[in-house]
Amino acid sequence: MINKILIIASFFLAVSLNGKAQEIGFKPVNNSTEFKNKINLLTSNTQTIQSDFVQEKHLSFLSENIISKGKFIFKAPNQLRWEYSEPFVYIIVFNNKNIYIKDDGKVSTFDTQSNKMFSEINYMMIGTIQGSLFNDSERFTVKYFESDKHYLLELEPKMAEMKSMLKSIKIFIDKTDNSVSSIKMIETSDDYTSIEFVKRKLNLPVENEKFNIQK
Repeated sequence: MINKILIIASFFLAVSLNGKAQEIGFKPVNNSTEFKNKINLLTSNTQTIQSDFVQEKHLSFLSENIISKGKFIFKAPNQLRWEYSEPFVYIIVFNNKNIYIKDDGKVSTFDTQSNKMFSEINYMMIGTIQGSLFNDSERFTVKYFESDKHYLLELEPKMAEMKSMLKSIKIFIDKTDNSVSSIKMIETSDDYTSIEFVKRKLNLPVENEKFNIQK
């Protein structure tokens, strides 16, 4: 179980491809204050997200990338469900201050307040999906870019402890529906993880029961 948790954690505790490089097709935003206010407004209007996802993990010692697939549900302000269906069946739920892991029919519970690692994972996952991490000026320096179809938020950590794990996080927001469409990260070893959200459905009703896997 711990290995699977670390696989998920590694996605959020990874670093972006050459943090200083600019994505092709993107240009810096001229008025960052105006842009930040706009993104804040867009993300605050997103109350629920339901989506399929495709996760790709590249490891230098493997000849082929590892592809994982599943379903994803988010409900504001802090409920999140990742359900992996390929290559293994596995569910992780972030529900307020707790993390629930269902593996082989068994459910384990972790209190994020008493575990610093899980607290950080919870913070990173919720903030990344909401696109709200850029508001944390104490932890991140943020650069803003845009293309014809996407906004790009590039976050570089300030805190020494986080810098040892992260170089940057890139969050792509689709201009058509103002939701996070993909996240791109690369580790210090140049291994990388990318995740794409497909078939996204926004602001449809989501029952709280979706975040209860203890039964």
